[in-house]
Amino acid sequence: MISIIFFQFNHKLLIMSMMATMLLLKHLSFVLPLVEKLIKKKKTKEGRMPRVLVLLPTRELAKQVYEDFLKVCGELSAFCFYGGVPYEPQERALWKGLDILVGTPGRILDHIQKGNMSLQKAKHVVLDEVDQMLDMGFAESVDEILKVAYDKEDEGHKPQTLLFSATLPPWVYRTAQKYMKKDVKKVDLIGQQQIKTSTTVQHLAIKCSIQDRNSIIADIIQVYSGNHGRAIVFCQTKKQADELAVSASMKLDAHVLHGDIPQDKRELVLKSFRDSKYKVLLTTDVAARGLDIPEVDLVVQCSPPKDTDAYIHRSGRTGRAGRSGISVLFYSPRQESDLMQVERRAGVNFKRIGPPTTVDIIKTYAKDAARSLDNVPDETLDYFRDSANILIEERGAENALAAALAVISKSTKIISRSLLSAKEGYVSFVLRTNTEIRSPGYLLNCLERQVPEMSYKVGEIRLTKDKKGGVLDVPADMVRLLEMKWLNSKHESLEKATELPELIEDNNAMRNGRRGYGGGGGGGGGGGGYGGGWGRDRNSRGGGGGGFNRGRRPDWRNNRFDNHGGPPKKRFRFD
Repeated sequence: MISIIFFQFNHKLLIMSMMATMLLLKHLSFVLPLVEKLIKKKKTKEGRMPRVLVLLPTRELAKQVYEDFLKVCGELSAFCFYGGVPYEPQERALWKGLDILVGTPGRILDHIQKGNMSLQKAKHVVLDEVDQMLDMGFAESVDEILKVAYDKEDEGHKPQTLLFSATLPPWVYRTAQKYMKKDVKKVDLIGQQQIKTSTTVQHLAIKCSIQDRNSIIADIIQVYSGNHGRAIVFCQTKKQADELAVSASMKLDAHVLHGDIPQDKRELVLKSFRDSKYKVLLTTDVAARGLDIPEVDLVVQCSPPKDTDAYIHRSGRTGRAGRSGISVLFYSPRQESDLMQVERRAGVNFKRIGPPTTVDIIKTYAKDAARSLDNVPDETLDYFRDSANILIEERGAENALAAALAVISKSTKIISRSLLSAKEGYVSFVLRTNTEIRSPGYLLNCLERQVPEMSYKVGEIRLTKDKKGGVLDVPADMVRLLEMKWLNSKHESLEKATELPELIEDNNAMRNGRRGYGGGGGGGGGGGGYGGGWGRDRNSRGGGGGGFNRGRRPDWRNNRFDNHGGPPKKRFRFD
């Protein structure tokens, strides 16, 4: 990347790159050669206008690029202009004279309109994250700034332009054609690659309702990042980020970063996160692109983004510099098609998983708590030895230490949660058969034959991909009864799920696990009749035993069940 710029720096450049892995090289690709050119023609006149202009979409990214210039610019004068701070320091910098100006479009346009600055002396213009500027509504401001910079009669004296973009929407092309010379060069670092995300990132997807999301996010952070790793959580809205920060489930120290946070606090939050003073950053898209945040272990996205590129950039915050990383995407049952769209367009294969199990959570809490013991100095231990000896005498050494670790990790209360639906108060079981299953209702028949008390208690059900089993949600308070009464046979086996098997992507008639469905397979007896199905509620009750239509086939043409010889109770549509 750097060699391209050095050898072709006399051309106009339009560069499309994978920002997640090329960020440092991208910045150096224009910082180094620009500084080299300015040093060769160094100027010291007071009040001189900038010869290099760099526009970026966010304050954080502007400060980062500005700091990159400061590291190599030597005696050259550079300054960063952005909103949310007083004008006076920026005006003083202009009065003293500038060689390099880095900033956001809004504040720079303000200075131009106030007559504080001119871009007539600009020799090089860099637009970084051009597509994001468009997304954030900066297109008009950028056009106004460029009109000023390019308002020169002599074509040869117009500034050289470098555009960096992860995608190339129409506005980027129009801008390139409008302001660049005919000798424009396009450097594409993505090309026709099918996989557009980093190969060092593992992509996981968890289906759960919005109501359960906050508590599961906290568990995900604990299991995949813990107290000693760093995680970024991307929220859809500022309100969602604020609510997650104060959620009782969020046991780790987390800080919020979004547009409503004052600029000085935003800078402090980012610096503290980079310095590992806290481990969790809750943010909106303000941190999605460009920011240099090293060694992030986990990225969590609360919903599938509408723009696939947004997923690529967010997941690209982890798995950098050869390190492995994990990206977790949450989706609701209604967002399953959105997930598959991201999967198809981004060229990734999501591994569908359930929320962390109780065992997973406790293990990570215990591991973190044990590591925390290393931080206790020996002189502090002396104050606790008497109490420790008393506990050992009363409880025994192993039980006393286990209880202490539970308290340290704040894990004194265990909450059951479904692996399948992520709902609290449910436990997922895998029921397997040696024959192919035609409907989820067959699984309920199997269950209710041995444990009649399970009737109308089972939550969501999904068939396995091989159609020789399924996963069922059982109320946590009925698990003991189920395990006591169920007996495995040569035809059927039941076990508590520790991980999800491969499941059918879209079960027909299974939206949220609450459609009435017939009972035994192929009109078999037991638990049958319309309403003898799975995921039922009180309004879906039909007859007792006897299968579909007392053993006869239902009227599939009208998508309805015969109500045991009487008129049909209700029409059903199977999507």
